[in-house]
Amino acid sequence: MSLLKSHLTDTIPWRLDGGEPVPERFSEVAEEVDKLTHHAAMMDFSHRGVVTISGPERVAFLQGLTTNQIKDVSPDKTLYTAMLTPQGRFQWDFSVGTFEESLFLDTEPQQAARLIAALSFYLMRTKAALHDVSSEYGTLAVAGPQATEAIAALFPQLPLHEAPLGATFNLEGDQQLWRDPRHGDFGWRLRVKGADYPAVWEKWSQSIPTAGADAWEQYRIQQGLPKGGKELIFGQSLPLEGGLLEMNGVSFQKGCFVGQETTARTHHRGTLKKRLFQVILEGDGPVAAETPILTPSGKEAGILTSTICQGGKCIGLSTLRLSDVSKGNQLTAAGRNLSVHKPQWADWELK
Repeated sequence: MSLLKSHLTDTIPWRLDGGEPVPERFSEVAEEVDKLTHHAAMMDFSHRGVVTISGPERVAFLQGLTTNQIKDVSPDKTLYTAMLTPQGRFQWDFSVGTFEESLFLDTEPQQAARLIAALSFYLMRTKAALHDVSSEYGTLAVAGPQATEAIAALFPQLPLHEAPLGATFNLEGDQQLWRDPRHGDFGWRLRVKGADYPAVWEKWSQSIPTAGADAWEQYRIQQGLPKGGKELIFGQSLPLEGGLLEMNGVSFQKGCFVGQETTARTHHRGTLKKRLFQVILEGDGPVAAETPILTPSGKEAGILTSTICQGGKCIGLSTLRLSDVSKGNQLTAAGRNLSVHKPQWADWELK
């Protein structure tokens, strides 16, 4: 649950994100989207899951289970990674940082308990311990092209302008600030102890505009940024289909990890049959997520995994078969024509 639930006024509307309540908006959604798109805005992410791994073998334990080089995590560096099935299908994604002799895993809402259960399967006699600390910490996010400038105004002593993705800063009061390791458009995160979260939110909001979940979702889709549980579907998605390589979540220089064989083969042989695309739908009115996207012959090319409709325009994300996109077929969803676009971060060629 959001740590702001009892702090904000009754005039703030709420919605569910991953089953957890989160502020829907603080002002007009269009104004909040404009701030995110052209300036900077702050979002409440305190409803997200947080898992810690402690013990002397914590790094070696996670190293063999995830797609990225956990040995590279340090007090100055946070990484993004994923956990796969033995068949190489997506299970969970999370950012991994370290603080006070523990690894901190930041994951999607209501996923902490399930993630711990999955990790515990491999724990056996490993000298490591897992804890769900979601209620003990809160995370706030700042994103937008001026996000770094906005935070630098609060911490002028920090070298934020030169900070690479994943750069991490340990602040007073056991606060940890990091630049999201996936992509610059994801912005920055600040983790705060739960008891201190409302006061920090109030302080930061005096200089950084706030935005709710609706604006964040529209911004995320506009930027073509994938999300675990949506574009990355549990038990189905291959990690490279959804952009995990471009999001700095996969290392091919590390040793074995669960699901490595399939991941490495699809990458080195170039055998991926699907990729994540942004789609723009013609016509007015909403189109729900999980709506099938069809070829002219009625064959399913994929499904809409995320959609947002504002001001008469509907955009969405979908993992589509490359053969259907490359043929130039007119694809449709709910009877409406749509155009297909590579996300701006995608560096692969459409054959």
